Amino acid sequence: MKEFEWMSEFEWMSEFEWMSEFEWMSEFEWMSECEWMSECEWMSECEWMSECEWMSEYIQGAASAKDIVILLDGSGSMTGLRKEIARNVVLNILETLSDNDFVTILRFSENVKSVVPCFDNTLVQATEENLREFRELLKDLDTVNIANFTLGLISAFELLQKVAKNNEGSQCNQAIMLITDGAPYTYEKIFAQYNWPNIPVRVFTYLIGREVTDMDEVQWMACQNRGYYTHVTTLAEVREQVQKYIPVMSRPVVLSGDHPIVWSSVYADVTDVKLSDWLWQEREREVKMRLNQKSRAKRQKEDQSVLQYYPDGNVSMMERYIAPISDFAATEPEVPRRPLPKKNVTERIRSSKNIWIERTKEMRVANILGVAGTDVPIREIIKLTPPHRLGVNGYSFVVTNNGFVLYHPDLRPLFQDMLKPEYNQVDMAELELVDDDKLGPRMKNSTINRRIGWKKLPIKLHIDGMRRVVTRRNSYYYGPIENTPYSLVIALPEPYGQYRLSAQIEVKRRTENLQQYFKDDKWRVHPDWVYCESKTKEGDPIMSPEDIIRKFIHEAENSQNFKWKSQSTSPPVNDAPLCDKHLVQSLVFDAKATDVDVKKCEKPALPNQYDPLGLLLALLPSDQMMGMHGIVTTFVATRSGLLRFDDHRTEEEKGNSTERPFYETHTRATDELFYRRAVDFYHFNEMAFVFAVPFDAGTKNTSLVTASQAIFIGNGSQKAPAAVVGVQLKHSAFVERFFNITGTCMSKCKYKCTDKQMDCFLIDNNGFVVVSEIHEHTGKFFGEIDNVLFDSLVQGNIFRRIRMYDYQAICIDLIIPSGPASYLRSPLRHVKNIVYWIWSKIVMYFVQTNVLPWFSDHVVDASDYYEDEQGNDGKAARQNKTRARPCDKEFTLYEMRPTDSWGQTKGVIPNCSSIEDCDKNYIVQMVPYTNLMMLVTYSEECSCDNSSLTETNTQPLELEEVIYDEDERCYRMRNGTLRKLPEPCVHHHPEEGSLGQQCGLGSFLRASIYLVVGALLLRLL
Repeated sequence: MKEFEWMSEFEWMSEFEWMSEFEWMSEFEWMSECEWMSECEWMSECEWMSECEWMSEYIQGAASAKDIVILLDGSGSMTGLRKEIARNVVLNILETLSDNDFVTILRFSENVKSVVPCFDNTLVQATEENLREFRELLKDLDTVNIANFTLGLISAFELLQKVAKNNEGSQCNQAIMLITDGAPYTYEKIFAQYNWPNIPVRVFTYLIGREVTDMDEVQWMACQNRGYYTHVTTLAEVREQVQKYIPVMSRPVVLSGDHPIVWSSVYADVTDVKLSDWLWQEREREVKMRLNQKSRAKRQKEDQSVLQYYPDGNVSMMERYIAPISDFAATEPEVPRRPLPKKNVTERIRSSKNIWIERTKEMRVANILGVAGTDVPIREIIKLTPPHRLGVNGYSFVVTNNGFVLYHPDLRPLFQDMLKPEYNQVDMAELELVDDDKLGPRMKNSTINRRIGWKKLPIKLHIDGMRRVVTRRNSYYYGPIENTPYSLVIALPEPYGQYRLSAQIEVKRRTENLQQYFKDDKWRVHPDWVYCESKTKEGDPIMSPEDIIRKFIHEAENSQNFKWKSQSTSPPVNDAPLCDKHLVQSLVFDAKATDVDVKKCEKPALPNQYDPLGLLLALLPSDQMMGMHGIVTTFVATRSGLLRFDDHRTEEEKGNSTERPFYETHTRATDELFYRRAVDFYHFNEMAFVFAVPFDAGTKNTSLVTASQAIFIGNGSQKAPAAVVGVQLKHSAFVERFFNITGTCMSKCKYKCTDKQMDCFLIDNNGFVVVSEIHEHTGKFFGEIDNVLFDSLVQGNIFRRIRMYDYQAICIDLIIPSGPASYLRSPLRHVKNIVYWIWSKIVMYFVQTNVLPWFSDHVVDASDYYEDEQGNDGKAARQNKTRARPCDKEFTLYEMRPTDSWGQTKGVIPNCSSIEDCDKNYIVQMVPYTNLMMLVTYSEECSCDNSSLTETNTQPLELEEVIYDEDERCYRMRNGTLRKLPEPCVHHHPEEGSLGQQCGLGSFLRASIYLVVGALLLRLL
């Protein structure tokens, strides 16, 4: 343990004192998942059973990237248990690969074939999608004929040579994994031609089965090619034997004396469960059990064949940086490297065909002791690009050398409460959807290759649960993160993202009492933003973000020598809180600017006498006006994360409400949907309020309408969003006023929205109904109500159809139950069915004619309704079996075009009813100062009833799976995406030859001298 002695002298500081931005550094984890077994000697083979060393992060830290060709023996002798063991060996090898590795599987017998035909004559990146393809096709493998080792080995070597020559693959380690039940020869000529003397390709051999005879040749292949030989006899030892190749691959790293730092891709906490077929089946069984219990308990008459799927949730995401620890490397760069340690090794040398000689000698070793690393929570990286600095609708994300994102606002790693299989392999082009469906290749290439630059692109992004779409131009700024393989990308919306409002109140100046702006409870701050943080002690009460602000303001005003303790890499001298000066002082400014007592505000001057409505509103008391308009809540949210509100409900209304109030569920200020939509809509209409209703508003009578307006500060085009003001109204009051206003005319109204021949709608800028005469239409997409009319609006350039894609989707396949054999039916079965049919008709005749009671004297009361425990058909409640898998989905969303491109529009929908020559006329007009348009449909001589519309007349916003043809799918998997080779690459060291042949030993039986002597003495007695 001399290599770790320096750790005892290291004085660990508290995680807060060490580095506030990188508090994870104090949680340095030495083999956090490992518990070395006391009965194992240091670096003995049994230690490799540790679970931590199976983790991909361990393997990445132990060895550089690798290209692997798995040669799988497909001869006729590989049947039964041997075939199953071999398949499990391959599966376990695949589990050890990461995004930086490349692999293929070749099955050889009389000829050589790729297990996946699409991957023929190439290596593919070891992404989850490609590995899943290997796993699926490994289930059905034929074993026939005789194994042609010559053809198999030549194919593997030539493939690796081609990959290296064409600068494909990882361009680092290369290895052949040979899985067989025996080889007749050593094939020395092939190795001499393709691999000697430099041995660029390591050969690892796995001998399958108990009763095998050709083990010497298989072991020779591994020992003469810097590999390792293992004998796998049972399924239980597959995992242990497979991972023995890892320390062999790490020998060049150990011999180099360097400790290269390796940054992993993003991964989830070990408490999060990854979605798999087995786990999905277990969840289905649980659901089925609950449904059956519920059916028996309540005797419900329902179809229980559909699973309930839930949206994505949150997950704790991390990355890990790791470095290998060898048994001879120096702990400090200044210390010269000491010689390789030595240990006694027992070898078995073959002197003749059946004679083995054991010899013990001292050999130098280069074993990796383990991997040291630390987990870096993604939230700590996000802190370095604080959202309040980026502004509303601005965001950042980090891209790896493989083009995958570490974090992104649209990264959705969970399906229900399970991790998606490809949650950490989402390409940046699958998240940044460019409006012309093509991400600039120059930008992506520059980002992956860690260059500095910027670019403007038109993008489209989905919001509000993939039901709304926003299109805008983004400016992307990208550059490398030093000492990592990552690049940081910052996206800012055009044009307002280029400007910031700089308005602060200096806390140190005591010209006014700042606590007065935070005295009441009618304000909230962003719960995810860090305004101030301090070292907490055990037993300290949990404080809300608002209490933390109050405490800081109080201490700042009452401190004689107040100084800002900004975030720094230097350890603080005491436990004073660390605060974001810019954010806190901006919050204080916003608190003062929004601290307005509405009741003390002077009434505005009376409007023009010819404006009776304005005159009435000016004369009405504010409380009466609030009640008349159904106003529930008024609020303002600012760029500093402040939400100030006023609840206008009575105490009785608050007590009767079953839903949480707006100010308890929408506290995230600039990240809230009402804030983002209002700011985005500002460039359409600077004075507009953005109206929205919940999508399920038509199913409830207590829904609210939210209206918000963005406030920009600046001159000309140089304006920055400062805040958003808004109001929540009762939907019922809003609808009532709409129909009252549309039914009020200076003289008698010729048309009213309440007329039978007319239908009036208020539709928002994404095509959702805000007001309709039929309450059930509220919140629905208008295409679900009348797709023919909505399509006419699209054709009239009022709405724009935008095609969207979800590359993180999960598809649910229905598994049709089937058996291995079919039924054999004789012709007599048809006669039997006829007899049963006749008998059932006779029985039903007596039942329907009620003849049976004539022969019975018993009278009983029958219930009006009866259902047995098992349902209507006498069978238990059944649930269809399904299978979840990653897939791509496409869907269509709509966005209203600018009003200057269409204005007032009229149109006709011919033959809207079964009545001949029945046409529907419509007129569309934008509602001033809103994101709403008014749609009126009418027909004078007939009635167009929307309830008679068929399914072809409605178009719900549904996601449909993208079905790729086989060629397109194959091309995508073979070629992958743009990537940069990982660094560093350590695949060879000249001193490795001095280690001798530490390549695994064959098993053998040896008689005990003590037992033999004891048996002889016992015999003599």
